[in-house]
Amino acid sequence: MNERQSFQRSLRGAALLLCLGVSAQAVTSYRVQPGDTLSGIAARAGVSAAQIRAVNARLRGTDQVQAGWVLTLPDRTLPARTHTVKSGENLSVIAARYGLSLNALLRANPAYQGGKAVWVGARLTIPARNAAPSPAPAASGTAARSAATVRAASSSGRSGGWLWPVAGYHGVSSGYGPRVLDGVREDHLGVDIVAPVGTPVRAARSGRVLESRPDFDRGWGWTVVLEHPDGWITRYAHLSANLVKKGELVVRGQPVGRVGNTGRSTGPHLHFGTYLRWDPRDPLSLY
Repeated sequence: MNERQSFQRSLRGAALLLCLGVSAQAVTSYRVQPGDTLSGIAARAGVSAAQIRAVNARLRGTDQVQAGWVLTLPDRTLPARTHTVKSGENLSVIAARYGLSLNALLRANPAYQGGKAVWVGARLTIPARNAAPSPAPAASGTAARSAATVRAASSSGRSGGWLWPVAGYHGVSSGYGPRVLDGVREDHLGVDIVAPVGTPVRAARSGRVLESRPDFDRGWGWTVVLEHPDGWITRYAHLSANLVKKGELVVRGQPVGRVGNTGRSTGPHLHFGTYLRWDPRDPLSLY
């Protein structure tokens, strides 16, 4: 192949990638797991099978994948949306949450250029952006959502009287700390415990009900917050039902709600958060 032919072939390849909406800089890799299919990988990565074929020469003309293959996955494009500013947020925090530079956010919201302050309740335009795919290996049942398994809670020793809030379910699909959800980087201030809708949620410790309400503005859905005597606070979110009222006194192990899938949720689970005087702490460090 001479230099001219090579150049023309490169142009055709670049045109194909552009037609499919694939970034030439996409470098995310994924190792095919037993039971994976191309369509399944594409669905979990949020792209099309055609987009994956376009950046993997071995897949041209076929949908067959083999366990152990390492595939390149293209970035996916997230559509533009609006964001309502919440207490404690500023433009830098909001930009980081959506994986944007501050300049990109300001270009989409020119009214705030020049250092103008942004107020709680303001609505900002979040421009369309690329997000790296992060497909989880295919599985079924609870194991499909469990990224970690925690041991049974104990009422003695280090646990100091902490009770695991969902009896019989210890699969954690999302742990405490930084994560990417829907292409957005965020700090996950709790753990997500996988359990069927309707499973009773128990108070981890005795205390008083600080909140029992729908909190969809912040994504919690139906949520219960308990205040404990020594400064600890616990949150139980995405519930299908609240079983206590604000101001009510509850005892350790008392049902306060039922597992659900309300609010900003990716499936039936309990979000369990623990705070010491509203300073977030990893719940798993308490068991």
